[in-house]
Amino acid sequence: MMTVKKFTGLCLLFCSVLSTTLIAQTVTPQITDLDDLLRSVKETQQKEKTWNSRREQKFLQAKNNQQALLKKVKRDFERSQVHNNPLKKKTDANTKKIKALQTELEKRKREMGDIYSIYTQMSGDFTAVLQTSMVSVQKPGRYEAMTALSDSKELASMEDLERLWFFVQEEMTESGKVQRFDGPVVTSRGNIETRSIIRVGTFTAYSDRGFLRYVPETGEYIELDRQPSGTPSRESKAFYQSRDVLLPMVVDPTAGSLLGMMTYVPTVRERIMQGGAIGFIIIGLGCLGLLITLWRATYLSWVSYAIKKQLRNITLPVANNPLGRVLLSASEFTADKSIPAGDVIQYKLDEAVLAEMPAIERSHNLIKLLAATSPLLGLLGTVTGMILTFQVISLFGSGDPKLMAGGISQALMTTVLGLVVAIPLLFGHSLVSALASSIVQRLDEQSAGIMAKLSLQQIDSTD
Repeated sequence: MMTVKKFTGLCLLFCSVLSTTLIAQTVTPQITDLDDLLRSVKETQQKEKTWNSRREQKFLQAKNNQQALLKKVKRDFERSQVHNNPLKKKTDANTKKIKALQTELEKRKREMGDIYSIYTQMSGDFTAVLQTSMVSVQKPGRYEAMTALSDSKELASMEDLERLWFFVQEEMTESGKVQRFDGPVVTSRGNIETRSIIRVGTFTAYSDRGFLRYVPETGEYIELDRQPSGTPSRESKAFYQSRDVLLPMVVDPTAGSLLGMMTYVPTVRERIMQGGAIGFIIIGLGCLGLLITLWRATYLSWVSYAIKKQLRNITLPVANNPLGRVLLSASEFTADKSIPAGDVIQYKLDEAVLAEMPAIERSHNLIKLLAATSPLLGLLGTVTGMILTFQVISLFGSGDPKLMAGGISQALMTTVLGLVVAIPLLFGHSLVSALASSIVQRLDEQSAGIMAKLSLQQIDSTD
């Protein structure tokens, strides 16, 4: 009823404004005197009465229409209420049923107690284990099934518990097996190839081209950009090619992460390249010193062998060895009946031994010089590398250690190369010096023996 009254008031206001506007539009004649004004007022009043009567009729008609519309709306509302009441009842019933089921679920959860909590925790933890397990490549679908079990909001059934137990038992069994199977491998170029893969438990996997790294995020095997050198690569190739043979094998407990880090370890060639120009100079001097050492050691060994052979036949000296030449120089004293004085014989023998010394001690000082120069060159490379490092720091700061790695590598590698070259050369110099000293000592011993023999001959001739 209040709505009808408001609507009627609005209609009256609208009609009043409209009538005033129409009346104003009709008063168009101009008023020239009081009679015209009186006549105009009368006409206006008459017109207003006519308009008011029309408005009253319209208002009464609109009121009757509003009453009819109101009754129609009421009938429609009552009809909709009759239709919606069953749906409301059904909704209320479903709400009560849901609350009863939730109460029953909570009751069962309380009754299950620790079993449900242990199942929830274990299923969540084991889902993460399956995601990082490389067995999933050989047995796909396990992670998705386990995720569905762990994400389920329903109370775990006996079948769910058995599936969880089966997955755990399967993972434990596969972790102790060495399996060969065909699977996809992402190569270093980004291509996917199907290869024969050997999986060692849940730790290491490799193919015919070397070790593989398992990526849990994508569930794929990735070929290492560079295989680790040395024993791991040799053992993996031998193990891959073997059939039913017990062989050693490298196992990476991090599922390929440690082997991936080994690819960043520089090789011998890369380490040598880090030494720069000074490193190559040190290596060149080291090779030269080693060649000289090998040459002198071989020559002195041959001389020692020739001297030993000459000692077994001392009466027949040969000129192809130092001892033979010394014996030949002393034979002229024994062949001459007039033996010279002892000092003269001593001088002659010393002259013969000294004549053999340059050939015996040749290039020994050069080896010693190279052994002493190599550490100095290494120190020079260290200083140069540190200069480069400080230049990089002055230009780019010390925020990124990678920028300083080049200078530090050169500083360290030249020192290492200098020591690596100097130590073998020192041992080589000691070796050739010992061989030369042994030869000279034998020559001195034989010279003393010759001197004693000639002295006895001189005494006998005097008697």
